Amino acid sequence: MSNDYLDILAKFGIGGAHPGGFPLTKQLLEKENLQENMTVLDLGCGTGQTAEYISTTFGCDVTAIDNQLLMVQKATNRIEKTSLPVHVVLGDAQELEFKDHSFDMILAESVVAFTDVSKTLTEMKRVVKPKGCCLLIEMIAYQDLEEEIRSTIAEFYGVQHVLTEDQWLEKLHESGFTNVQVIPTMTTLHKTEITDINVSDDIKLEDYDLWDKHAHLTEKHALHIGYRVFRCCI
Repeated sequence: MSNDYLDILAKFGIGGAHPGGFPLTKQLLEKENLQENMTVLDLGCGTGQTAEYISTTFGCDVTAIDNQLLMVQKATNRIEKTSLPVHVVLGDAQELEFKDHSFDMILAESVVAFTDVSKTLTEMKRVVKPKGCCLLIEMIAYQDLEEEIRSTIAEFYGVQHVLTEDQWLEKLHESGFTNVQVIPTMTTLHKTEITDINVSDDIKLEDYDLWDKHAHLTEKHALHIGYRVFRCCI
């Protein structure tokens, strides 16, 4: 099913479009004990910015997956320029084609909310190793939203639900994650800085209009929606 918001991310080729941006990604990864012999899954890899960084900085065996063909193409082009051993594949986060316990770490940066949350979390729990962990950066509602606000946000972003922090925690525990931490962050949803862009040739005026609407929504509802970082272990 098409998602207009995700489509424009792919057309603009925006890296680090998730809340907190690429600086937050680097901050979180620096706190993990990543080593060369570890396997990492970049779930919803986008343009491959994070996958490239993990491979370059930590030397991990990285697999990058996205369900957007255009994103996969842009990620592949990025990796081919570096000759890094990153495996870029087209796939569905809700039905991962990996064996059980394949990865030491799974990173999902503003990905799970755009899927069937329970299905994706269950798959993440299945393919992460018993002593591994999952890092999620996800949009949250600060409290249960009024129906008008909820429907506006859900319709624009193409999400089934706009979960609160407590609802995310409940979903994570239901999926089998017994050790879940909420990591404090400083930035807000609407102040995420974009520094990595690879615009497609066929970009249209309405795509810019849609991006402006996204910026307007995040600013207008800054008191209603934000994000959280969840660190999850089995």
